[in-house]
Amino acid sequence: MERSRRGMLASVAGVLALAGCGRPESAGPDERSTIAASLETRAKQQMDEPNEQRVSTEALVDEYEADRYVLARGEQFHAIDDAEETLVRADDLGRAINEAQATLTDGRVLVAASGLLGVPIEQADQISLAGLDERGELTPTEDAGESYALYRASDGTTGGRFESLTLDMQYRGGSAISVDRCSGLVLNDLDIDNVGVAGVVLSGSESVDIRDSRFEGISKEAVSLTNCSAVRVESCTVTEANNAAAVANSSDITISAVDARATDYSAFTIEDYTTNWEVSDCTAIDSGSTPFSASTALNGAFVGCVAEGMTKANEAGFEIEYNSDQDEENRRNPVRGCSVVSCTARDCNVGFYTREDEAHDTGTPVIRPRFIDCTATGCDTGLFIGANVEEAIVENFDAVDCNTDIVDNGVRTIIDGKSENAGNPSSEGQWFGQAATAAELDVVVEDTSDGTQYTATEQGGWQPR
Repeated sequence: MERSRRGMLASVAGVLALAGCGRPESAGPDERSTIAASLETRAKQQMDEPNEQRVSTEALVDEYEADRYVLARGEQFHAIDDAEETLVRADDLGRAINEAQATLTDGRVLVAASGLLGVPIEQADQISLAGLDERGELTPTEDAGESYALYRASDGTTGGRFESLTLDMQYRGGSAISVDRCSGLVLNDLDIDNVGVAGVVLSGSESVDIRDSRFEGISKEAVSLTNCSAVRVESCTVTEANNAAAVANSSDITISAVDARATDYSAFTIEDYTTNWEVSDCTAIDSGSTPFSASTALNGAFVGCVAEGMTKANEAGFEIEYNSDQDEENRRNPVRGCSVVSCTARDCNVGFYTREDEAHDTGTPVIRPRFIDCTATGCDTGLFIGANVEEAIVENFDAVDCNTDIVDNGVRTIIDGKSENAGNPSSEGQWFGQAATAAELDVVVEDTSDGTQYTATEQGGWQPR
């Protein structure tokens, strides 16, 4: 909706703050031009940079299309419409933004002010809330409680955008953004800093996009998704958080092009039977634990991702596992349908593994995890396959400068189309009675006692190759 790009936005926000834009609620039509001229004169007098472009309130309205403009005047805030009618005056920026929304059924509110928020921003249906560069910076008041969030969307809110603002929590309150039971929201181009809980928390929501945003200094998750569907997280950076993204009991989740650095725990964790998910083209550097973790997940994949510099003992750059701690209802259903494709693990303790978590022994299997076109470089072990893993499929795996390439303790592991059996599979071993599976997967099975290779017949038996 912008009629020009952001090139002049820094000067707009700077002049607005200096000029104290807005005017008394009683200002009539004849007074407006006088007040506007006075504001512009004051702004010119106070400019620090003599060559910086002078911008008046009228210029802001002319250059940037919106239905309401929230501006600063000293410690007060105004919301005006494009005819410069004063709609609200309040000493709380959150209240000014909310009251500006309240006059609209849809439309755009442009925030050209920084300030403390005692009252959180409450997203209204179909409203776009946007800031200017230099961005408006939103900060909680010092008395914000643990349940406080700067921005909230809840109770079935649909549509709407929140973008181009800085949320600096200064470790006050709780999470920066809370979205509960909403749909169709877009969170775009946000800076979220110094948060005592999570950056963005979504629960029970669907069709939400989080993109082109930056997170730094997050005490828990940068992005937390629980009981959500059709959520996309893309083109974000995360520095110094517990987790970059944590997804639980959700479906149809896409995370792409997210760069995570120095997370205390796993950078990307998919758990509690989250299904139909994909994490692609993401990077995790110096994670405190497994950078990419599918721990009790279903039907999803890590694709084209890079893990670098994770050194915690017995952990890997990428994992597909069952972990009862990530099975909230204790269902103990097998982990199925998970893959790692075209991924790289560098300088990790273990490059890739699949197993039941070693701290728990429930006997719950991981079935047919796939590791396709993956590379482990400089790891102690390239790939580890645990005892509770059935029919792991490994293709084109490359271990470079690893002490051990592959440790295979699994059942019916298939590496580049081949598997092993202790004896003739027609009568004994792990492939006995599994000819249909071998036919389905086109596996050649070798008898380790004498080297004979077998393939499955159409009749459900075995024949020497």
